[in-house]
Amino acid sequence: MHIVAYVFRRAPGMSLDAFREYYETVHGPLMVRVLKDRGLVSYDHYPTRPPGLGDAYVPAEGPAYDALSILAFESPEAAAAAWPLPDVVEDSRAFIDFKTMVTLPLTHRRVFPVRAEAGQ
Repeated sequence: MHIVAYVFRRAPGMSLDAFREYYETVHGPLMVRVLKDRGLVSYDHYPTRPPGLGDAYVPAEGPAYDALSILAFESPEAAAAAWPLPDVVEDSRAFIDFKTMVTLPLTHRRVFPVRAEAGQ
């Protein structure tokens, strides 16, 4: 499995409400439609929310980024083939500030809940 996370801000001049609406109703469905038959295994959205009780290390003015997307592909080759697709590139440019985006290549490691070992 090939997992990549993207932490990003909305495009300059775009309101937070417009960003969230686009991310949920336009970008998400488009990505699934374009990539589901090209090796996409899972795709999760994590839009940020205003900080509150229990949110350690978040500045009072709120998070520095607007969202996190985590995509898992069958292989590195499937992921590499996805990114130059015109639909993906153009749609992403419509609402993401690429200059501040952070890309994280990930390895998944379950910490909790711990899976029960055989015989325990």
